[in-house]
This record gives sequence, C-alpha cells and structure tokens, in this order.
Amino acid sequence: MLSGHGGNVKQICDRHGLNPDEIIDFSASINPLGCPEVVRAAVSKHFNDIQHYPDSHSTDLRKTIAERISCSEENVIIGNGSNELFYLIPRALKPEKGVLLQPTFAEFSDAFCNSNIDVIEIISVDRDFSTINPNISKLKNVEGAMVFLCNPNNPTGQLTRSEDIIDLVNDDPNRVIVIDEAFMDFVEDSERYSVIRDAPLMDNLIVVRSLTKFYGFPGLRLGYLVTNESISNKLMQYKEPWTVNTIAQVAGLAAINDKEFAANTRQYVSGEKNFLYEGMTKINGVHPFQPTVNFILVKIDDKGITSSEIQNNLFQNNILIRNCSNFVGLDENYFRVAVKTRDDNLKLLNALKLIMDDITSNENVQNDHIPEFVT
Repeated sequence: MLSGHGGNVKQICDRHGLNPDEIIDFSASINPLGCPEVVRAAVSKHFNDIQHYPDSHSTDLRKTIAERISCSEENVIIGNGSNELFYLIPRALKPEKGVLLQPTFAEFSDAFCNSNIDVIEIISVDRDFSTINPNISKLKNVEGAMVFLCNPNNPTGQLTRSEDIIDLVNDDPNRVIVIDEAFMDFVEDSERYSVIRDAPLMDNLIVVRSLTKFYGFPGLRLGYLVTNESISNKLMQYKEPWTVNTIAQVAGLAAINDKEFAANTRQYVSGEKNFLYEGMTKINGVHPFQPTVNFILVKIDDKGITSSEIQNNLFQNNILIRNCSNFVGLDENYFRVAVKTRDDNLKLLNALKLIMDDITSNENVQNDHIPEFVT
C-alpha cells in the first residue's frame, strides 16, 4: 500500500524497485513549470560561495521581502522551509493549547505535539468543501489558544476571507493566530484573502509562507514568516542559527524578483487547473471540488473502489497521487491531485477514466482503449 506525505517519490520507488524519473508525481503540489531560469543562473553563479558560511540572518532576502510587504526587516524571519517555522512558533510562544480546523495540513498537529501542547481539533461535518471556508467562526469558541489555519487550506483548497481572519484576530487578543499561506501565490485575487500585510501591525497574528512550492525548488527548503516585532524577537530567542544555507538564500532572492515568471505561472496554472477539473467532472464515479489553487481534492462517489485502490492502480501506470485517507476528517473516499503540465494532466485523466470505467461497468477495459481526453 502507498501512503504518507505527498512528494515521497524516492521512498516509494526504492520500496518498489522503480526509477523516480519515470514517475509522474501528482502527490506534491509544486509549480508545473519548474523553477525560474534566473534561479538556475543565480545558483550557478554563486555556487562557489558554499565554501563560506551563509549569512545567518539572511539579510538580503529579509530586506527584499520586507520591502515588498512594506514592513521592517525585523518583522521577517527566514526558515529552512515553512516547516521549520511551524515547529518554532509553538516551541517559542508556549501556548496552553493548540486549535486546528480539520481536515488540514498534518504538520500542524505534529508541531504542537512536538512541544507537548494539547491539540483541540474542530472537525468539519460539512463535506461540500465549498471554495470559501464556512467554519472559521467556530474558532472563537476556544479562548486563549494558538490557532493554526491554512489559507488556502490543504487538502481542500478552501479559502478564508481576510476580513474573517482579522475579525478572529481582534476577537481575543490572547489567541495567537498563525496563518499558513504556503499556496497563496497561486491564488487569483489573493489580496481578498491574504493577511500578510496586516501581520506586522497586529499583536497576535503570524503569517507563514513557502517560497519553494510556487518557485519550484522544494529540495532547497525555504520559507519565511511575517509578524510584529515583539513576537519576532521572542521567536528568534528559540530559532537555531545557520538553518538557511547560502544556495537557498540565493535562489529565494532571484525567484521573488522574477515578476515575469510569477505572472506566467498564474496564467498557466489557471488554465490547467480548469482543464483538469473539467476533465474530472466527466469521469464516472468521482467528484472533483472546484479548485482555487494548483491542486484538486476529489471525492470518490463509487463505493466499489477506495482511494488506496485508485492510488495503487494509477501507480501501475507510473502515476502517483495523494491518498487523503490519513487526513483527520477524511477517509478512503478522498484523494488529491496536483495541477501539472497538459501532457501529464491528460495522462492522469485517461488512466483514471480507465480505472473508473472498469469499476462502473464491471468489465475489463483494454489498454488500447481510445482516450476520451485530447488537447
């Protein structure tokens, strides 16, 4: 059985004796265009800098991010991926309890537990997963806690309006709100949902972002957070030094200055997510939820097959998807797929259609079946 975190292609291929280069990975939601060419050029140019220690304060990168958000460098902390920051925040601020709206990113719970903090889980009973999160008001029922909220949410793709987040922040000054905006760069009209510019001005708001998903270099590990100076100072007392290497800093600086790449990515992903979504709506037995970013949550309507079985069947076609059965609040009726290139998206649609047609018709579908999906 295939399971666990998305993007673990090497681990799975090692287990099955396969070549990772032959696998189309829909389990990790990374920019299908790859990393910008300016990143490759910058890394090559500065490669010899690895003989020196990195800037432990990531000064140039912090300065560039601060200028973009119109805040002070003291409001920005750079991390070895956003994950480092998720673990740092509860360890440094020591909340009495943590609160999560489930289903959501599994590392949130792990970060709380790593700091011996009890977790309160508010599990959504609504399985519609509409594009706007309807459950944020439920977080007001827990006082004096730390809330981790994913916006847009992983794996559902639901968005939370910025005014609803600010209302939650203002509702209880003792409640620390941590917003994971890892996929916000992919969101159209992101200013309606992002609160990153509000974070330096508020006493109990932290916004965390990833630089590796949108810019296509997750192997380098790079993320950052924005918050007010008081919280930033507390966090820095607990942050390990030297966690962000020289090459990651160079890559991040080159990436965020490439505005053309960002615009091209948003245009491309917008078209492909609609193509993939529309294609899935035509497949019997599955129900894709309307995507807001570069991944799609899919519910299995046909009781004759589980997400594990679909995952394993697709893997026989060298396609890896994210089985969502280990997300709290989901089960074997859900899986998630990334938005990739047109060729890859077609391969997924055709392979999934063959699997679902075989189930719904109770007949064997031959491999020479004519694909229903064409460019």
